[in-house]
Amino acid sequence: MAVRTRNGRIVTDADLERMAAEAEAGFDLSTWKRRPGRPALGADDAAGHSPRVGTRVPAELRDEVARYAEADGKTVSEVIRELLEDYVAERSCVK
Repeated sequence: MAVRTRNGRIVTDADLERMAAEAEAGFDLSTWKRRPGRPALGADDAAGHSPRVGTRVPAELRDEVARYAEADGKTVSEVIRELLEDYVAERSCVK
């Protein structure tokens, strides 16, 4: 089975050997700089943290949601956030 990078390049055995040799030699972390993460989703979140909520769904449902989301120009995460916001708003009106 071929392993591909994010940009589609196939990782060869020679690539794996080179990466393993680099890792075994050790990495110079003195030049490493932390990259900023994603921005917080909530306006009131001063700490910049947006908690992650995970759930499991059947593959068919996830694929169907992904197709609809792509057609709407959204990510699956955006669709799920909208559904959760709608659910909470609906429940808030009932009380």
